[in-house]
Amino acid sequence: MDKEEKNDKNIIQKILDLYKKETSKICYEIILEEEEPDILDDKICGKPYIPIGEEYPKDKKGNNLALLLQVNLKNIELKNFPKTGILEIFTSSVMCSDLEYQVKCYEEGKEYQEELPEIDKSKYLCKVNNKIKLRKTVDYMSNIDYRYPKTILKVLNEMTKSNFRNIEEAEKNLKINIFDFEKKIPKLDISLGGYPDFTQDDPRPLNGREECLFKLDSNARKDIRIGDSGILYSFISKKDLKKGNFNDVYLSWDCL
Repeated sequence: MDKEEKNDKNIIQKILDLYKKETSKICYEIILEEEEPDILDDKICGKPYIPIGEEYPKDKKGNNLALLLQVNLKNIELKNFPKTGILEIFTSSVMCSDLEYQVKCYEEGKEYQEELPEIDKSKYLCKVNNKIKLRKTVDYMSNIDYRYPKTILKVLNEMTKSNFRNIEEAEKNLKINIFDFEKKIPKLDISLGGYPDFTQDDPRPLNGREECLFKLDSNARKDIRIGDSGILYSFISKKDLKKGNFNDVYLSWDCL
């Protein structure tokens, strides 16, 4: 490694360290376990916890939706997140462009339905039911986030005590390729309360729904398929999240 290459790597690492400090966000990484889940377990797919008296979630045509995620919020310790309730995300059982969904949060400890409809998941985004483990960790803003250009420019200016007008100007003066930095930004495949990620563009703003509730990347494992190696994401407003109101969640996905 020559002196110039070593210097470039040192600059990239310094940018990364400052960027991580600027954008760090405590969240939960969702880790898939090789174990079939029970109704009350935290899980990806499987049979949902639905209290007796509640209607099974359906799409606009009356078809049963499939459970994608179930998490008991008593296991979550995050700012703005409610402390109780079993959070569940249901989506269409067929992977399509206009994916329908419902987000529920049921009170824990109620008698629940055990006779649940069988869902045909042959065309679903996830073929396997997995018990999950929640690991508290730190996430960092992706370079596809709509706030990224302003954030990285702030980091570059503070690091060099400069006043670059844009990323291109900073690259030219620092003699770096910002892509070398972007490749090093750590990413989580499945997360709760972290940063979103996209294969194309950030769809926000979405009427104040700024907080990423849940993210699922096809890279998590080979039996998860969201279009062509895509990413599913959901957003909620900070106000609704604090109240435990999940009636106005936005969920969508994109792919390559």
